[in-house]
Amino acid sequence: MSKSFHNPSDLPVAGRLPLPLYVCGSLCWGESAHHLLTTAVFRGRGRVKGVGYKLSGVQGVGLAVRGGGDSWVPGELYTCDAKLLHSLEAALGGEFSRKIIAVHVGSDGPTIEAIVHVWTGAFADVPTWPGAILADDRPFPGPTAWYFGYASNMFHMAERRKLNVVEPHRIGRADGWQIAFAKDSGNGQHNYATLLPKRGGRVKGALYRMKQAELEAQLDPQEKEGWHLVRRTFAVEIEGTGPGVGEIVWAEAYICLPRWWFWNRISHPTNTEKIVPGARLVGLDDEYVAWLEAFCNTPSNPEDYDLDLDTRV
Repeated sequence: MSKSFHNPSDLPVAGRLPLPLYVCGSLCWGESAHHLLTTAVFRGRGRVKGVGYKLSGVQGVGLAVRGGGDSWVPGELYTCDAKLLHSLEAALGGEFSRKIIAVHVGSDGPTIEAIVHVWTGAFADVPTWPGAILADDRPFPGPTAWYFGYASNMFHMAERRKLNVVEPHRIGRADGWQIAFAKDSGNGQHNYATLLPKRGGRVKGALYRMKQAELEAQLDPQEKEGWHLVRRTFAVEIEGTGPGVGEIVWAEAYICLPRWWFWNRISHPTNTEKIVPGARLVGLDDEYVAWLEAFCNTPSNPEDYDLDLDTRV
């Protein structure tokens, strides 16, 4: 059930951060109204139960939430302060109503509360979503997502220009996880990298913002079908400099499932040749790079991880 929320200056807070803002349609990255969110921090992709309609008289999409909704409507999550939220609502006009609803984060992340603006004005006759085409044959805009590269893909992403990374990468850190060389490489002596839960652990890498459709159409076949990995959603804290430092974002990363784990092996040499230079290339700090270089030559063992912490792996 959604909760109405009327006072523009009263921004609810969850922990140390305000509730995120969920947007779809023209407010998403690359669309006509995204300039209204230029000072907001992108948190990740989300989806809500609802119905996306073409608005009457305009080339845009409005969200309706009716009894839990009829289908999944994809969009993006942002952190914005009360001032930005107020200016956004002034630009949207009086036919949008602010509510708080449940948003599902990433591909398999948690369900969180988020602010959403529900259209209360006139609708065209036919729902836009599913169907994903507006009246002028423009596709319904798809959301962007954070992709978290923590091993050789930090190096490979520089070669994958076709993936259309939409802005410079950021440095991120996932706490409670650590790299493990547990993915069988096929030669019986070396392994490839994955992430496993570890109390007090941390893994650093590069955050790349990219179109969700490209992540699914290009990286999924390479990683899931080519290397037998699965895509998971991780909470990653932004580090370094720039907007949003200290914020938690929801990022996608590929990991190995238990049936493909093999132990007591070090990193495959060709993998190591990409991991350490890639870490330097993206700007990870010297201390972590030095640890990573030594760790690539350290056999990974199950007793070094806390496999009871996360039932998804």
